[in-house]
Amino acid sequence: MGEQSKAAGVGTVGLVGLGLMGRGIAACLLSHGMRVVAFNRTAERARKAREFIANAMDEVVARGVAEAETVADWAERFTIVPAIDGLAECPFVVESVKEDIVLKRDLFGQLEACLAADAVIASNTSSFPLTMLQSKSQHPERFVIMHWSEPAWITRFLEIVRNEVTSEATITRTKALGLACGKEPSFLNFDIRGFVANRLMYAFIREACHLADIGVADVATIDRSFRNDVGWWATIAGPFRWMDLTGIQAYGLVMEGLLPELCNDGKLPEIMEKMMAEGAEGTGNQTGFYPYTPETAKVWEEAWVEFSYDVRELLQKHEARLRERGALE
Repeated sequence: MGEQSKAAGVGTVGLVGLGLMGRGIAACLLSHGMRVVAFNRTAERARKAREFIANAMDEVVARGVAEAETVADWAERFTIVPAIDGLAECPFVVESVKEDIVLKRDLFGQLEACLAADAVIASNTSSFPLTMLQSKSQHPERFVIMHWSEPAWITRFLEIVRNEVTSEATITRTKALGLACGKEPSFLNFDIRGFVANRLMYAFIREACHLADIGVADVATIDRSFRNDVGWWATIAGPFRWMDLTGIQAYGLVMEGLLPELCNDGKLPEIMEKMMAEGAEGTGNQTGFYPYTPETAKVWEEAWVEFSYDVRELLQKHEARLRERGALE
């Protein structure tokens, strides 16, 4: 376990929810030597999460993301409890359930009833403002948003969101945990719905849906254009670095004419309404924008994980080169 995490007293982390995100967060914590106490409402999902984590531990060792001796005892450090009060001794708890404000508030109430008053409660919400999450809490100062991304055990992404109520102790411990997990945390100056990454992502997803809805191109063509342009540079450069590299003046001139033409509709795009009505979950249930069989869905999911490892390695290589030449802190 990292020294930063030890110093902040975050050796054991409670986790609520072992779905797609929760199991990835658990794998990340365990691969960095921490103890995880998890609660999930269904035993079947908990069982599948344990299988998933076992495979992830093999992967992180094989890819050099974690040392074999660090993960060797992961099963001994991973406990699934039958009730939420099984997290009572945890000094830090991460909530990772679906985006349902009623569900989240109910869980927070249960957590506050059993946790110590100074235990941190971090939400892995994708969009809810922190103020909304902590509004009915007994100790709002201990609430923080800790926004992870998939695959959580590989990426370096982490957004930490506070507001004027959040205590410095809460931020210190959250930062320490993120660093101990090998993350490169982004700290937001104030509470805003969707944070940074999701506001950027949903802006381009809305435009992609709009282009498909009005028939400019089909889904595959839109994906291809995005992948072969933005996907080519976005790993090493964010939008501001990209403009520095390719000419700020040109972007300003294009913005003047293009921005009024972009979609700014506040309702759900037609193509998304159709997907939701069909119960589409993509590769999860082989129903999505593309056709899948159980076999091809698995191939895509495995390719995504493998690609994530490759991107991580590539980025580390080029960042090291930039640092050596004094171009990156």
